Amino acid sequence: MARQYLFVVMVAAVLLSGCGSMPPASSVYYVKDSVLDVRLAPSAAGTITNRIYRQQKVEVFEIKGEWARVSNFYDGTVEGKTGQVARWVLAVGLSSSQVADLPQPTISQDPRIAKDAFPKVGQNGLTAYDVQLLNKGALKFLNSGKCRRVEYGDKSVNKANTYFVNCGSQNLFFTPSDL
Repeated sequence: MARQYLFVVMVAAVLLSGCGSMPPASSVYYVKDSVLDVRLAPSAAGTITNRIYRQQKVEVFEIKGEWARVSNFYDGTVEGKTGQVARWVLAVGLSSSQVADLPQPTISQDPRIAKDAFPKVGQNGLTAYDVQLLNKGALKFLNSGKCRRVEYGDKSVNKANTYFVNCGSQNLFFTPSDL
């Protein structure tokens, strides 16, 4: 009788400790890779819908094999799919703790460029070269008189090899060959 009781207690302890098949509660993670493809299925064959970048915070709802679900399930018709879909990333590209900044290039400070006007290396997939180009492009527009103050800038997501700086009311675009 005592052995049966001990067995029941041990099984209950295992189930209550989370070793059963219940999915984990949602948790906050950070992207530690430069970029992670977001897919509609937990598979390398899943359709890529988006990308997330280093240091970006995501909520993980479930881990399935090597994949982490980073959205609730939703109607797949908005993605051109039938049934319910969710967004998935490779779990190995995530960290449960905040990710440190990558080394940043040394760029000259100019009071006409807002503090933190440009993303840091690693944010939005930017490299040190990208950050240096943004600064160089901003200085070109400031020194030419086309811009009085740069509020922010980034690499274009719509135009290949193109960057922009915002001068308050307008975005000014440039490519590396313009500099």
